[in-house]
Amino acid sequence: MAYHATHVKIKIMDNHEQSTSQDFSTNPSYQRHRKQRVWQVLLPVFAGILVMLVIGWLVIRTASGTEAGGPVSQWADLSLIWLVIPVMIFAFAFTIFLVGMIYLLARLLKVLPGFTSQIQFYASVMAVQTSRWMNKLTSPIIAVDSAKAGAKRMFYGIFGRRR
Repeated sequence: MAYHATHVKIKIMDNHEQSTSQDFSTNPSYQRHRKQRVWQVLLPVFAGILVMLVIGWLVIRTASGTEAGGPVSQWADLSLIWLVIPVMIFAFAFTIFLVGMIYLLARLLKVLPGFTSQIQFYASVMAVQTSRWMNKLTSPIIAVDSAKAGAKRMFYGIFGRRR
């Protein structure tokens, strides 16, 4: 087997550092990007944070400004409803899934016994055929190994144990 050497030439590239910082800030697409970043990213995020803070402040003000916690109970009930609704939706979807699986399995169990007997018959035929072919394939190897073992035992009986 002959090996061939491969030679590769690598050209050294001159890296010219370009001053892009001046060109970058005056580029119109960069200016558009800066405006879009403010209006499409930062403003919605800060508005959302501000809305959440105002809602939190209103909840605290309402709960702390009443006697015996009347509205506090209403807020707790409302919070519990918002926690239970997603669980109920998931449980309903899971129940629908289980009912569908039970229905499909019931229909499958009506059809399955006929097919399983056929599958069992063909599996037993395959097992018998596999066993027969494996016996045919391994019988020469077993016969040779048996002859070797018999010859070894015969020589052991004639000559005795060797050290």
